[in-house]
Amino acid sequence: MEVCSRNLYNEAVFRIAYFVSLFFSGVVFLDILSVPLCAAALIWSVLIFIHRLKIGTLNVKYSKIIVLFLLFSVITALINVTVGFPINFLAGLVIIYHAAVCFFLFYGMHGDTANFEAIKREIILICKILVVISTTLVLLSFVLLMFKDSFTFSLPMFPMIERYGRYERVVGIIKSAESVRFTGVFINPNILAFCSAVSIIFCHILYRTNQIFNLEKKWSKVLLVTVIVSAHFLALILSDSIASFLLLVIYAVLWMFYKMILENKISSIKIVAKHSALFLLGCLVLVGLFGFRACFQNSASDIIDNVCSIITNYASNPDINNDIVHFGRPNYDLREGSGRSRLLAQGFYIFFRHPLFGIGSTNVVEYGNVYFEEGIAFSNFHNGYFSILVCNGAVGFITFAVFLTMVMLNLLIFFFRKCARLKDTVFVNLLICLLAYLVFALFEKALLSEINFMSIFFWLVLGYAMAFFAKHNDEKE
Repeated sequence: MEVCSRNLYNEAVFRIAYFVSLFFSGVVFLDILSVPLCAAALIWSVLIFIHRLKIGTLNVKYSKIIVLFLLFSVITALINVTVGFPINFLAGLVIIYHAAVCFFLFYGMHGDTANFEAIKREIILICKILVVISTTLVLLSFVLLMFKDSFTFSLPMFPMIERYGRYERVVGIIKSAESVRFTGVFINPNILAFCSAVSIIFCHILYRTNQIFNLEKKWSKVLLVTVIVSAHFLALILSDSIASFLLLVIYAVLWMFYKMILENKISSIKIVAKHSALFLLGCLVLVGLFGFRACFQNSASDIIDNVCSIITNYASNPDINNDIVHFGRPNYDLREGSGRSRLLAQGFYIFFRHPLFGIGSTNVVEYGNVYFEEGIAFSNFHNGYFSILVCNGAVGFITFAVFLTMVMLNLLIFFFRKCARLKDTVFVNLLICLLAYLVFALFEKALLSEINFMSIFFWLVLGYAMAFFAKHNDEKE
């Protein structure tokens, strides 16, 4: 009984379970399973909250700002209660509760510094879990691609699914008049790209901490890392997701800046010049990858085409479409020429009519139908900050901006003060990942705009970084 009680209130197990459940929401068929798993995890979190209140450990850094943001979110939901009632209202409350989970159980893990060693083990464990699952799914995606460029699945036998939209998924390559993008066994190319970028970052953490699945010889570690990174990088390129590609490039640029400029003390102007030149050269190479993306896509397409012809006798198989060699998009519109610029314009139009408390995160489509004859361009604004501005209004946005600014300033000041002591820890990777994500959030469904894997990833990494802050910030130099 005591063992069950400990596991029931084990926040590390909860975080891993919720994180993996939201990861499954981006995988074909597993996205159906993820719904009850996430619901069960949220119910589980209620018990953890009650336990925390009993032992008095709910207070975290900037908790008053957090409570104020959540209070404003509830006010927003009540103001818009008649819009899509009751479904939208109840869904909005669930999203607000999810935000509370992100704030207190993910970001707030720094409240228990006594378990810091357990948190460090949790970081490694969750990196291993994600790398193993995502790499397996990406490799499976490429294996399926060898037999056919795309498979279409639908589940008409589930009335509950049909009620809220027909369940139809494409595995492999998604083709349309505007684009040809690799999605593999994930429900969306952008989700595949983000999972691949995160897997590469987590693989880097595992390599730095010498935790590459208990391999002893260096060549075996290098080989395994090369296979994992190559598979995910190819998937990232073929998915044609600018935002996730940018996330990885910024992470790499900041890591190079740290290694070449910040990590070691500079003893002469000559060394400064040498390191600066190497850093700028590395930046040019990484930024240049944007220009060569089309070349990568074409080369990868040719390889897939050739292998496919060997396995499936391509020349005699009319089912395989020659368009497989034309990965990419001529433009980046969200729907019929209406790109992010139109989406932002529509968002500002809605914001200026509901500037104070916003419209609520579940009411975007409804208000789009009210204000625009053709409706909203997309159900989400594809910008984490802008989504908070429109959905939570000016008061919610300012509150959240104050919280995020204060937290990031604390982490940056902490890093520069403790740089020498932190250089052998994963804190550097976590901080760089957060900085790259903050740019990524300008282009994707991030932060608190939806209950999804892209959002929970930020809060998980932020929580781990804050755990280092809470443990080492007060230590003497």
